[in-house]
Amino acid sequence: MVAAGWSLSTRAARWAARFYGRHVPLVLGLSLVPTVQRFLVVHYDVPAAVAVGSEILVAGVRVLLVVLVVRLLARELTGEHGLGGRAALRRLSTAIDARRGAFWFQWIVLGAAFVVCDVLPNAAVAAWVPDGARDVVTATMVAVKNPTVIAFTVLWIVGIGRTLIVEQTDADEIAAAPDEPAGRR
Repeated sequence: MVAAGWSLSTRAARWAARFYGRHVPLVLGLSLVPTVQRFLVVHYDVPAAVAVGSEILVAGVRVLLVVLVVRLLARELTGEHGLGGRAALRRLSTAIDARRGAFWFQWIVLGAAFVVCDVLPNAAVAAWVPDGARDVVTATMVAVKNPTVIAFTVLWIVGIGRTLIVEQTDADEIAAAPDEPAGRR
């Protein structure tokens, strides 16, 4: 399970890195909204209504990023792999069933990434940064994480699904799933 799970993680991460590289304006552009918001809210004393409103905006932008990434993935699946939506979902379901351990291993990797990229840096700031500089350092750290760690994590999670859909490990099970009629793609 560990080897298969790690292999799935690395292939999904490679796809995520290539996707980010091909779509830098999209990913970086949408990531700048939470970057600016987080920096301002963490660094400055903004009114509660502004903080809440800006959090709603950030949530909307993150949902938009996921929607746009999935739409671009759907184009890839249709154009490069000849898979319509239903066929892709069927393949995803079949691949998760066939590779359940590798799929669940992704959540262990995500948890480890959270510890390394969030818990440890926050603990380091709390332990080593003087109180007077803590707000600026925290605001900067959070602003940097938005277009890097957080954006890449979104792409990586989508990449897990893409990898499971595209890379057939149990060809017999996947081939046994009936094809979707061309009109329904």
